[in-house]
Amino acid sequence: MKIGPIAVLAAIALVPVGIADAEPVQLKFADPIPPTGFLHTQAFVPWTDEVNKATDGAIEVKLYPGPAIANLGNVYDRVINGVADIGWGNFAPITTQFPKSNVATLPFESKTGAESSMGFWRLFATGVIADEYHQVKVLGLTTFPGIYLHGKKSLQSMADLKGMKIATEGRVTTQSLENLGASPVHMGVGELYQSLSRGTIDAIAIAWPAIPAFKLIEVTTHHLEVPLGNDSGFVAMNKGSYARLPQKGREVIDRLSGEAMSIRLMKVIDAAVASSRAMAQNAPGHSVERLAPEEEARWAAKVAPAIDEWARSTPDGVRVLNAFRDEVKKIRAGGKS
Repeated sequence: MKIGPIAVLAAIALVPVGIADAEPVQLKFADPIPPTGFLHTQAFVPWTDEVNKATDGAIEVKLYPGPAIANLGNVYDRVINGVADIGWGNFAPITTQFPKSNVATLPFESKTGAESSMGFWRLFATGVIADEYHQVKVLGLTTFPGIYLHGKKSLQSMADLKGMKIATEGRVTTQSLENLGASPVHMGVGELYQSLSRGTIDAIAIAWPAIPAFKLIEVTTHHLEVPLGNDSGFVAMNKGSYARLPQKGREVIDRLSGEAMSIRLMKVIDAAVASSRAMAQNAPGHSVERLAPEEEARWAAKVAPAIDEWARSTPDGVRVLNAFRDEVKKIRAGGKS
């Protein structure tokens, strides 16, 4: 028996809407770090799996590790432009676009990942720095705690720093090192190994996870844990991509993002810091050192003008700094915003 076109159309009309809508919404997650990176394997892969599972097929997030669709220099723009729906990046290449957010990177203002990362997130959540993110939906903010000094000689006092060529990134860290008597050199992380090996620099100011990641343990022996600031990073989503999600997709993204995402990143980074520190501490010929309390206080006093200058030169900087300090105090006391 032949079925006429009208009957076919009628049959299609009777198909439940759910079947027609069964195809999941595809989301591209740009993660410029290598697929073996600790954040990729321990944070973003599990998060992606959880999102995909929790939405029951409503959305499908696919990770693109490495420079497949974005690198650390352009990932934020790629998210804004919709080349990527979601992206992870650090603020170093785009720091001038987020002057108020740099408060989380200031030296001597926080001592742990919890203080810096959660203080950072809560500044955004309470609206203090939210205007800097009007182009995206923020899924998470975090820091890499502890820009420390790594080199080939022990540093016990400010006098030991005098004239040392120290590679660094960031205006405040650079100014802080100048105030301490060092000679900062602006240098990308990819240049550090050769520069240390050849002796064109004496030390580097960088967070612990970079030491094994870039094999810097091979060209350093002394590691001074003095809180010269933090690096920071973000997970952001294209606003249009979020808006086109089905309701269940938005609910899951919201539940697994925000403070929950920031805590997830913080824990993974803290574990990487502990692992990197232990590696250096146990390596032959290496030492992990700290300043005597009175000497650290001298360093903090020398660095204070750089923090004051940041507050003066940043829009609403004094209010932002005071708000960050308040959040850090709450976190130290075990409280919440």
